[in-house]
Amino acid sequence: MEYTAGAVDPHRPWIRDARDAPENMNWRGTLFNPFGKSYKLHFTRAWTFMFLGRVALYVIPSFIAFVAGIAGVSSEGFNKPVSLVLFTVPAVLLPFALFTLLTEYTSFVVHVRRLTEAGRSAFMAVIVLVPLLLGLIAYALGTQAGAAQYRQMHSPANTEAVETRTEKKGEEEEGENAASKDTQPAAAGGGGARDPRRAAMMKMSEREMAIQAGMGMAFPIWWLASFGAMLWSLMYVARLPNGGEGKFRTGSHMSPEEIARGV
Repeated sequence: MEYTAGAVDPHRPWIRDARDAPENMNWRGTLFNPFGKSYKLHFTRAWTFMFLGRVALYVIPSFIAFVAGIAGVSSEGFNKPVSLVLFTVPAVLLPFALFTLLTEYTSFVVHVRRLTEAGRSAFMAVIVLVPLLLGLIAYALGTQAGAAQYRQMHSPANTEAVETRTEKKGEEEEGENAASKDTQPAAAGGGGARDPRRAAMMKMSEREMAIQAGMGMAFPIWWLASFGAMLWSLMYVARLPNGGEGKFRTGSHMSPEEIARGV
């Protein structure tokens, strides 16, 4: 195949390599077939699709749920937990979670294809899987911590102490008049029964508390690691020249003929 220098598509003057032309891109192969090669702008288009898809599926449903909450619509349906593989997510974010799991694989595939085409080691593509692995590890550790907290809260010794404090407080309040009781601070030694957050936690099952702790630990770690992987993709992989020849830069790089002429 002959590659010519200059503009390839008059509507896209920034494309200077015929291999980067959009009409030459096979979306199915680019996203799902790891045993191939992808050119520079094909990789960028696939990466942009996956990134914007995640953003849209997270921001739009969350915004709709937020507005509905302000309007007084019940949020129980939005926040209802839905089991997904090893963890649970709010119903409103189920499409985001499914798309994220799918694009973890497709992201790995497009990185493998781009690195292979550019003459780099395809093994480096495992970097995009690091956020998922770290998130799973954090989730496992978080669920263990949540389960341990549940067992501690519901241990016989702790339960007996909470009941004793509650009974003692009730006896003290019986000897006071209603006016003096109204002026007392709500949290003045009232134990677990006086803390709304603790009371809600006491109503949770061990599984619910473990999942809540696991997601609370996994999500920020996954997000931060994903940000680092994103920078690596944009600053390194997306800038690799086709065939490993030419300048290391953004955009559609020069054709082999231009490279040979030293343009």
